[in-house]
Amino acid sequence: MQKLTRKILILDPDANALPPLKEYLERQGFECRAGTSVRDGLTLLAGESFDAVISELRFDDGRVTDLLTDGCPPVMVFSASRDEDEIVGALSLGCSDYVFKPCSPRVMAARLGARFSVKANAFEYYGLLLDLSLRQATYRGEPVKLTSCEFDILGFLMAHPGEFFSGDEIYKNVWHTASMQTSVVRFHLANLKRAILAATGKNLIIQKFGAGYAFASED
Repeated sequence: MQKLTRKILILDPDANALPPLKEYLERQGFECRAGTSVRDGLTLLAGESFDAVISELRFDDGRVTDLLTDGCPPVMVFSASRDEDEIVGALSLGCSDYVFKPCSPRVMAARLGARFSVKANAFEYYGLLLDLSLRQATYRGEPVKLTSCEFDILGFLMAHPGEFFSGDEIYKNVWHTASMQTSVVRFHLANLKRAILAATGKNLIIQKFGAGYAFASED
């Protein structure tokens, strides 16, 4: 199942702007970290796993787009700038959303909640989003091509991140019948691993001898 506690990174060059949003989100059940520079952001992202970043557009040492390294979680720009070129530039370079200041902490919490609730019909880890309703997989907004079987296996594994399952267990849970030929699952898993690696640059499908297969946990 999906994680109940989401970790959010909040970045703003104005240190006085951080506590109200951070404190409100924490009261709503989010786990938060905060920083005032691009350097702070990169350091925190390198050391911890986050589900989303809320960031100002410009800093003394760079811009929000400097955070968009491999493996960066979805980045929501939170800025007073309404310059159309800056908005389009941030979104086209990989930011997932753009929210205008002023915006109350309550509204921001609602936006995050809407993003993560996804009606239990989607999973998102490491920038890889699997929408079960639309049967679409994307990585940082770009489509990931999967066969129907690969999609179903990935959905099952992403629903249980960090848990290992044998080929027979995967077959039973995905196809809802006893496995008669584990090699079928192994074939699909091998193709799925290659597809995810090609799309994300990460080995997110882990195979452990004697334990089986798992989707990499962020914990």
